[in-house]
Amino acid sequence: MRWAERAQAAGLDRATTALLTLSLVLAFLHHADHVLRVDHSGWPFRPMVTTFTYSLLAYPMVLFALFGARRLYWLRWALLAIATGVTIYAHTALESPRMQFAMWAENRSLDPHAAGVHNLPGVRSPILGTLAVVIGMALNLTAIAATLAMARRGLALGRGA
Repeated sequence: MRWAERAQAAGLDRATTALLTLSLVLAFLHHADHVLRVDHSGWPFRPMVTTFTYSLLAYPMVLFALFGARRLYWLRWALLAIATGVTIYAHTALESPRMQFAMWAENRSLDPHAAGVHNLPGVRSPILGTLAVVIGMALNLTAIAATLAMARRGLALGRGA
């Protein structure tokens, strides 16, 4: 069974499936950015467990939202909503777009806990800084849209759609 067919069997429509899939792609790109920026990375790429490490739980949560049992639809949605909320919190309170940008554009961390830390390639690139911010914001917006789309679909299923 193909990806979209599995998601449909789990009760999702095409739009929700596409948004969740896009969320996974953006999450992967954003996590790769974390690893290259270093200051907001953690195990398994650095020796310490950090919020980055826990953020890797987003992958099984989104996969469960995509393919979990249909009878657990609202549990799947609730976990997705929690993951979305944590993502938005992390990208506003823990690592702001300004921090993401500066690590690339200025090759220095603005995080007081990571003073003196530079990005892994050791480059200064406002273009990469802008790209990091765009990916982070796109992830935030896509996660919100996917959560709302899944709620809309769940309500439609409840009405017999």
